[in-house]
Amino acid sequence: MEVDWNNLQHVEDSRTLCTIIRTYSWSRPTVSLGKHQQAINAVDLDYCKRRGVPVVHRPTGGRAVFHNDEITYAVVSNDDRLFPRQTIQETYALIARALRYGLNEIGIEVEYSPGAPSSHLSPSSGRQKPCFVTPSRHELVCSGRKLIGSAQRRLRRSFLQHGSIALTIDYPEMSRILGFSADSMRQRIISLSEAAGREVTFDEVTRGLQVGFGEILK
Repeated sequence: MEVDWNNLQHVEDSRTLCTIIRTYSWSRPTVSLGKHQQAINAVDLDYCKRRGVPVVHRPTGGRAVFHNDEITYAVVSNDDRLFPRQTIQETYALIARALRYGLNEIGIEVEYSPGAPSSHLSPSSGRQKPCFVTPSRHELVCSGRKLIGSAQRRLRRSFLQHGSIALTIDYPEMSRILGFSADSMRQRIISLSEAAGREVTFDEVTRGLQVGFGEILK
């Protein structure tokens, strides 16, 4: 994620129009917090320490995300020919179209979430709900369950949008770390492999996203 932040700063200072889209995975399970989020309100820090799970802040906003077996995407751009600059929601919507197209390419049918109002507090722990629990407008869902969690950071001339796409989900471990019941998480979030009914690989999703972004941004 430091690479994404460095890319954002580079694109912000660049005199040429530039868009960078990258995907990556994680070498070990990690929790990322939104830029202004306090760890004590979001995760079980003692448990993370015992399990050797790093807790880091990312440059984008939003709430806690447990990164494990997943594909993370990052879009950085200063090109207002591709990405409208009027509102954040317009950028979210365009990227959601590309993500949806890419997932359709690998046989995963998803829908746009209309968004839903929700309390930021978990009834089980008093912590803030993790990013994945409540879908926001323009995020993608499958069978009513959230599939991708995204967050954005905007500078004067450019933006960075991160997104986390789980290939599989360790519900008990995520529950323990984020302080939200595993049963509730199963009802609200879904992995790509669950959505597809088969194993979905990192390389497969990357190829699909290349097609999706190429089609939508051409």
